[in-house]
Amino acid sequence: MAADEVAAVPTDGAVAGGGRRVEILDVATHLFRAQGYHSTSLDDIAAAIGFTKPAIYYYFASKEDILFTIVSEHVDRALDRVLGIARGPGSALQRMHALLLENGRTVLHNRDVNTVFYDERNALSPEREADMRDRERTYTRVVRDLYVEGVETGEFLDMDATVATATILGASIWSYRWFDDAGPLSVEEVADGVWQLLSVGLVA
Repeated sequence: MAADEVAAVPTDGAVAGGGRRVEILDVATHLFRAQGYHSTSLDDIAAAIGFTKPAIYYYFASKEDILFTIVSEHVDRALDRVLGIARGPGSALQRMHALLLENGRTVLHNRDVNTVFYDERNALSPEREADMRDRERTYTRVVRDLYVEGVETGEFLDMDATVATATILGASIWSYRWFDDAGPLSVEEVADGVWQLLSVGLVA
């Protein structure tokens, strides 16, 4: 891709917020989502920022290092949020509600990084992908434990916790694939709609 085709990539305030390293990650995330990891070169990333490819090597050893940093920091932030809610005050129902709303908002307000996380991770080395799966399992286990707690307190339907957790998280996360920024629904309406459907049910 020519430099003039990527020069206008948005950086979401990365320069002011965290310097060149954050800017590289921000621009790379946008490009990886827009044109795919394999179709994006370090030259593309450098051109979008306005410096040379060798300058990127000051911060990252390779393009894969950039991808791994993007997905690694993303899952760590998500895990911090879910742990904070799951271990916080309130009933299991209240905490699950808060968790799903936060998860939905996070997914839809950060669609670039979520798309890269789910669609481009296969470019990681087997060792790094295994690390990501371990951290995903930790995230899922936190939600599953909260569901089990709700079953024990009589707040949630007594069904297989693995099925329940996969359904809950799948409904919330998958919105990154179909949500339309220009559509009639806001992020809050989608996040709340997912909760309403899961908590109230499908049948009127």
